[in-house]
Amino acid sequence: MKAIIFDFDGVIHDTFSFHKRKIETFAGVEFSEDEFRDLHNGNFFAHKNDKLKDTDWLGYRNYIYEEQSNMKIEEEIRKALMELNNDHTLFIVSSGGTRTILDYLKNNNIADIFKEVIGMDIYRSKVDKFNFIFEKYQLAPSDCIFVTDTLGDILEANTLNIKTIAVDFGYHKKETLSKGNPFKIVSTMRQVLETIGQD
Repeated sequence: MKAIIFDFDGVIHDTFSFHKRKIETFAGVEFSEDEFRDLHNGNFFAHKNDKLKDTDWLGYRNYIYEEQSNMKIEEEIRKALMELNNDHTLFIVSSGGTRTILDYLKNNNIADIFKEVIGMDIYRSKVDKFNFIFEKYQLAPSDCIFVTDTLGDILEANTLNIKTIAVDFGYHKKETLSKGNPFKIVSTMRQVLETIGQD
């Protein structure tokens, strides 16, 4: 395995409650927890929820920038990422803002371990983001593994035959994640590391 592609929200940092609260405030809407989770059953920006149809997502990224970019990473996750970087090329593909994630990584002293961060301001479809990585870095789907926490991401990876490791400590629980038939579902970042080491 040459490269590991990480989702950001829910994998590198648990932002479920943060984004639910901030989106509700920014867009003037309310969601139950289940409703908010369901927005991630497919590509987030392709959702059909009428409550968010007129949302200015670039404006939202500016709205949350300072608070999110200054979040502190959990030490277990930081250590696992540092260890994975020893033998693999690491990428991030995210529905979040590229600048926000880059500054989060800088503020947590791990920016240099990621080859590239591709956010929603570059492409909104993760399929497009994956293809960008493949073309730019001369990688094939079989060279990569994708670590994510949502069914929607797994389904997008499946269209390109990218193997996925799903984590159940983010936006979606094991029952939902299993619908996408990921390679494995794990409950800690240490288990991600162990799974990749066994692959």
